[in-house]
Amino acid sequence: MKWKNKGHELDQTAEEISELVRLNDKIYVFGAGVYGKNTQEILEYLHMFGGYIDNDEEKQKNGVDGREVISFDQFIKSGRKNQIVIAADKKNIPIISRQLSESGLELHKNYFAYEEYMYRFLPIIMAYVYDTSFVALAQICLTERCSLKCEKCAHGCFNVGNDASDMETAVAFQSADSFFAKVDVCGEFVLIGGEPLLYRDLPEVIAYVGEKYRGQMMIFSITTNGTILPGPSVIEMCQKYDVTFRISNYSKEIPALKEKYEKLTALLDENHISYTLGKPEEEWIDYGFDSVVRDADEEKLTGVFDACKTPCREIRGDKFYYCVMARSVSDNLKFHEGEDDYLDMSALTGEDYKKILLEFGVGYSDKGYLDMCRRCNGAEAYRYPVPAARQRR
Repeated sequence: MKWKNKGHELDQTAEEISELVRLNDKIYVFGAGVYGKNTQEILEYLHMFGGYIDNDEEKQKNGVDGREVISFDQFIKSGRKNQIVIAADKKNIPIISRQLSESGLELHKNYFAYEEYMYRFLPIIMAYVYDTSFVALAQICLTERCSLKCEKCAHGCFNVGNDASDMETAVAFQSADSFFAKVDVCGEFVLIGGEPLLYRDLPEVIAYVGEKYRGQMMIFSITTNGTILPGPSVIEMCQKYDVTFRISNYSKEIPALKEKYEKLTALLDENHISYTLGKPEEEWIDYGFDSVVRDADEEKLTGVFDACKTPCREIRGDKFYYCVMARSVSDNLKFHEGEDDYLDMSALTGEDYKKILLEFGVGYSDKGYLDMCRRCNGAEAYRYPVPAARQRR
């Protein structure tokens, strides 16, 4: 979307949403599983969690983590007017949406799907109702080096040699300073790569970010492919600052990783460090960075960008990038495109800066698209499945 009225693009939308929030600011979460728990943690941090709804009778009977779980019929019969966030697996969201709409509830008024709520509507509510700048997800890419060479790596890390330079520690510190100077609350702040456990000064970065900004983030995490065990200093800092490990599961394509995951999770369990390890990934989607070249005008590129809605923000020094993949692939594959496609955090001043940051986060910019949209399948990438983590020969 192209900026036309910077700082005021969302005024009308905010007025409609905010009126409902003022009437009842507690949000109910439909789904008391893994997705629901993540949503509950974020809403509870913001003092906005109202309760759980779930169709599972066992959960209704026993509750979840000591919290009551009610049925949707109970919710309706109680006369509650609270908004609902559907926090469920993508395949179940349409089923639950139909259940809610058949009861007379309206999408974007009475209920929302998780991703759209967290990445669009909640930031609007936070900015306009609570005068708080909120970013759901942001990352610092400490190194582009990786211990694997995946053919369809979304960051193009297969093209980065082991001798490549990592982000300087001072720049990592500056990135956190720049981000949290303007962002009051971050849903999840992530240290990523490449493979971040290759980064020599990882303990120092965890300590710096954790000591200064842990109170401004709900979740502080490291995304790893699980091939490297964290050393004692990393373990110590993760314990001190409550860092979660997000472990990618590539064991279907690389069976030898099963043993590494067992060692890593055992180490994390032993040291009481939280982590997530999902089911073995079977498919990725091919963004087409290494093959797509769109011959498209500004209008078509804006359409590609608007349909995408990637949640992957990156802070790099004072530069806030809408799409970490666009930035990293351009650098790693030497495209040199989109070098100005960022928001300068140091230039955000004046009374409207929180709303400008909000607008950028939901997809507004001076051009209305990213140059790297020319080289990306965007929202159509799901049409091009590829084996997950297949290694280059």
